[in-house]
Amino acid sequence: MKIYLIYPVLLCAAILTACNRKTPPLVSTLKTEELHHKWRITELDGYAQPLPQTGLDLRNVYRSFAVAGCDTLAFTPRFGHHNRIALDELMVYSGSRNCRNDALSKVLKENLAAAYRFNLNGGQLELISRQGRSLLKAVIGPEDEKGSIRRWWSIVKMINVSSDSFALRHPFIDFTDLSASAAFVGCNQLRFTTTIAAPFSISISRVSGTYKYCRDAAGFESVLIKALPLVAKYQVIGHRMKLFDKENALLLEAVAADDPGADLQGSTWDPLRREWMLKKLDGVDGALVIRSGASINLTNPGQTGGMAGCNRALFTVKTGAGASIRFSAIATTKKFCTKFMKVEERYQALLPQIRSYELNGHFIRFKDAAGKILAEAVAADWD
Repeated sequence: MKIYLIYPVLLCAAILTACNRKTPPLVSTLKTEELHHKWRITELDGYAQPLPQTGLDLRNVYRSFAVAGCDTLAFTPRFGHHNRIALDELMVYSGSRNCRNDALSKVLKENLAAAYRFNLNGGQLELISRQGRSLLKAVIGPEDEKGSIRRWWSIVKMINVSSDSFALRHPFIDFTDLSASAAFVGCNQLRFTTTIAAPFSISISRVSGTYKYCRDAAGFESVLIKALPLVAKYQVIGHRMKLFDKENALLLEAVAADDPGADLQGSTWDPLRREWMLKKLDGVDGALVIRSGASINLTNPGQTGGMAGCNRALFTVKTGAGASIRFSAIATTKKFCTKFMKVEERYQALLPQIRSYELNGHFIRFKDAAGKILAEAVAADWD
């Protein structure tokens, strides 16, 4: 039996030492950058009918989606050398009965699960099975941003900033109008001019702002004001943008506002709506919980679920006044894994007991009706 490693899609990148601005600042060792687009499926093996509203959304490099009519299929893409691909943890979220196409969803799910290798050629994508069978073909969709930086971005990481309170200030950088770009990290509105030169060169000048003093945000603002004029290169991969200086040092990282995984809508952003990686479960060793990869995914209220330790979980979430929250209709897949079954048993037992949550930056605590902490987690997008 031949075994090969499938590496996660976290884009293990090697930083180039050359300062040539015609060279991308980061290059994936697996060369997957061109995959992260929104694709319209044109051919699907085993389905001869027309394919309206059928596509792949690979823009979010951490969690991807496929659409078949009004059904959504969520999965985790993993890549290996020589264009190897595996689309794991496939979950189907059914839409309205009036527009569902169960036959199409079934064929699409089966083909995605069988994907073993991908081909990219001139804006066309093909997924191929282990036996060499063409599973589907797709072209970049007309609504894809095609790597454009001209979007509203929520800042998730900034050089010399490690405080958990940074995210609670809803920091953003807005490149929708390059002649009047803007940024905000909690106090003053900053304005500046942005110049883009193909393919990766960028410069920011004429940085100015309002003059309100905010003690708690002053440090973040000072860092950003110093960093902006140093920006020399940018990279956009799907829904994620990175800004670098001329030596390829990462200055700032952000996600697009329309990222389905981030669910960022400017001032209406809800810090609860994220994927939470569990690090503690009452009654279970914390190290075992972390190794299991147990999670609670609240990024999309209509598609809540997570990893119970061994199996994928689905549940319904209802939030109320203050920080009240309830989990119900909990169901899991049925795979048996001895190593993490204790985690899974506690996961299923504790979720229905949760009545409230407590947020502290990128950390969350789930509590029962008496205020006892049942679970603790950290946001998956914080590293």
